[in-house]
Amino acid sequence: MTLLLERKEEYDSGGERPIPEKALARLWQKRAARQREFRTSAGRRVRVLYPGRPGTAAGPDFRDALLEVEGTGLVLGDVELHLRQQDWYAHGHSGDPNYNGVVLHAALETSPRTTDLQNGSRAPVISLASLLEDDDSAGEEAGSDAPEDGAGGGLWTLLERKGWSRPDSAEEMGRLLDTAGDARFRARAAVFASLTGEQSADQCLYEGLMEALGYRANRQPFLKLAQRAPWQALAGEALARPPRERAAAVEKRLLEVSGLAAAPGNRKRWPAGFGPALAADEWHTFRVRPSNHPRRRIAGAARLLARFLAASPPAGEAPLADALAERVAGGKPSALTDALAVKDDSAGGPAFIGADRARDMAVNVALPFCHALSGDAEDSTALALYRKFPRLQPNEITREMADQLLPPDWAALVTTARRQQGLIHLHRQLG
Repeated sequence: MTLLLERKEEYDSGGERPIPEKALARLWQKRAARQREFRTSAGRRVRVLYPGRPGTAAGPDFRDALLEVEGTGLVLGDVELHLRQQDWYAHGHSGDPNYNGVVLHAALETSPRTTDLQNGSRAPVISLASLLEDDDSAGEEAGSDAPEDGAGGGLWTLLERKGWSRPDSAEEMGRLLDTAGDARFRARAAVFASLTGEQSADQCLYEGLMEALGYRANRQPFLKLAQRAPWQALAGEALARPPRERAAAVEKRLLEVSGLAAAPGNRKRWPAGFGPALAADEWHTFRVRPSNHPRRRIAGAARLLARFLAASPPAGEAPLADALAERVAGGKPSALTDALAVKDDSAGGPAFIGADRARDMAVNVALPFCHALSGDAEDSTALALYRKFPRLQPNEITREMADQLLPPDWAALVTTARRQQGLIHLHRQLG
């Protein structure tokens, strides 16, 4: 009998040592995809193809799990684990919109009560008891490095349905990641091409850069800020000032429109060309590090935009797209990174836009945007530069997909941004 099974029996009999939820999470991650099936409280069969990646912020325990649900088919969404099903309500999840993506509620102790989401939907419930009875210690002691066919096998089953065949060798895997990375790049470029048909290229690029500065929590507020403080109005106002005053002027206006700084009380009307200010509560600042606070990111954006304004012609125009294209034309990842990074005004302070964020902006915004302007040419400078861009900082998705799809001795294949983007593209295919 396993230690956890002993703990469960003690827990069931009213003992004082309940199974930790962290232990349940480890079991779900390791064993859920090995189970032939689970049964919901309504009797429907559920097969776990992929248990999801552990949640690292407020919200469900596992994100983007992939399930096969009887009568529904493939389901992609979040999973929440509890010792008791009733803990869903005790923890306040039923009124929390962060849990509206939950597609499965799993608990050791289940009850006839439904699991209600804040948006009015309901999540099916399964029992986790069978996970405690699956003793895999023998396999652990064997110490085998051979890749298991559990969760990763389930993912490959779905990916093969989407045309991504499971590679037989490391060399084939490398080619697959390159192909997937190019597919993601072209998809992003196609979005930019579509947007430039609806608005100016400068505004399109400006919105992309601003959204990227929002990180995960503030992407939408930064995009709205770029739309309410459009490039033409912002640049025109800044160009009316001496070069040394432009960054401060852009920062002041962006802060006013963001709602994070009040406009002067004696202003009778909002300046022409600018939309209404955002509400301050649209910004997510809870547990955000000072270096990532929206105000600091806005300060970085102002300095970056002023840098591109310095490249504008004397006529007073501000072709942001042309200024960035000149940086891309240099063909060096380091030069493009430097063009997008913004150091602190004082020596030794944290950067307004660090090198890691600048590389992300280069790969996800600048390069696909410039490729879109080339008309999707196979020999575009932007595509060539993208293909030699070095590895970015790993994120939740790239780490999890590498763990799930690559045997341990293939992990070293992910050496470029292109291959990391390939992992993200494969993840998107699961939906």
